[in-house]
Amino acid sequence: MLPEMIKSVVKKLFAEDYPHLKLPAIVYAKVRAARKLDAFEWRELVIYNDESGGSYRAHIKANWYEYTLTILDRFGSIDSAFPVLPQIKSRKQFKTGSIVAVALPHGELIPFIIGEVRL
Repeated sequence: MLPEMIKSVVKKLFAEDYPHLKLPAIVYAKVRAARKLDAFEWRELVIYNDESGGSYRAHIKANWYEYTLTILDRFGSIDSAFPVLPQIKSRKQFKTGSIVAVALPHGELIPFIIGEVRL
């Protein structure tokens, strides 16, 4: 009886105070779908020419992208413990089928794509 009570209290403590310990901090995911969204600009850039030593001002215009991700285990198989994650927005561009590293901050299922990886 006492061991079950202790286990119950510890489980509740972890769920309430340490939810980030229930999920891994970083997981692998496969890009199931990708869609181009609206554009954004990076302004006030300075481009340097290493050969001539000159420089000029510039800006970059690029797009946001929206992804649907499937979480993978460490071996690259689909992890059924996680749902499919739709509408994940990123400035980084990935092709459908790419494997990416995804951060899950504070134990929440609100993913942020870190970058492409190889398994």
